[in-house]
Amino acid sequence: MSRRPDLRALAALFVLTLRQHFRGRRLLVLSLLFALPGVLAAVVAVTSRGAPAAALEFAFVFNLIPHALAPLAALLYAAGIIQDEVEEQTLTYLLLRPLPHWALYLVRLLATLLVTTFLCVVFTTATFAVIAVTASEPAAAGLIGRAWKMAVLLALTQVAYCGVFGLLGLLMRQSFLAGVVYIAALEGLLATIPTVGRRLTMMYYFRVLVLRWLAPAAGRDWQIDLVTAPPARTCVLTLLTVGIVSALLASLLFAGREFRMKTPEGT
Repeated sequence: MSRRPDLRALAALFVLTLRQHFRGRRLLVLSLLFALPGVLAAVVAVTSRGAPAAALEFAFVFNLIPHALAPLAALLYAAGIIQDEVEEQTLTYLLLRPLPHWALYLVRLLATLLVTTFLCVVFTTATFAVIAVTASEPAAAGLIGRAWKMAVLLALTQVAYCGVFGLLGLLMRQSFLAGVVYIAALEGLLATIPTVGRRLTMMYYFRVLVLRWLAPAAGRDWQIDLVTAPPARTCVLTLLTVGIVSALLASLLFAGREFRMKTPEGT
């Protein structure tokens, strides 16, 4: 047998993983959660006349989606790349295939990244559209430009989040609880404190990119000095490096690890 991965088999695994993600109840729950920013923006714009588009954009697009919904989606999908297969007693069928285990993991991670990025981009663009339609002042002029820039930023953060949470799912059985603590404590609390420690969070680099590329009017609330902040290129490379290194470590860990399989009797 050739030592090279079978590209047709990996492509089939990629499609299978996409089908699993899009069929699950998890997608419905996340879709409802991602629809909330657009609904809330419409309610605020309608009930409080004169709500500026910039304020709605900063609250729902630049804060709620990337700070809560995007990392939650990455956690729910990426942490279960292997754990879900173990729980459903289907991991054996994957491991018996003549595929390198490291490639098996990376393909499933790539499909997971595509799904979570798709959710973020679609519902963020929808929220932009709702704000443009319901805001008190015309805001549709720069909608397309701001929407695609935000899509790129969310894709970068999803690379980092999916890589980290995928690795966490292999290291810990209670990965969901650990991931929620990580999102709340590090990406939520530590990222808002103006200290050197926030440079350890992905959210800090996301915010710097938002300030440099989109320049939100209320960006001063993040207390980031762009004079001393890293340049945009460094932020992009940092997010990509975190995601790629985490993915490679997780693939090597998966390739050399033995898994205890559950039986129908629960043993």
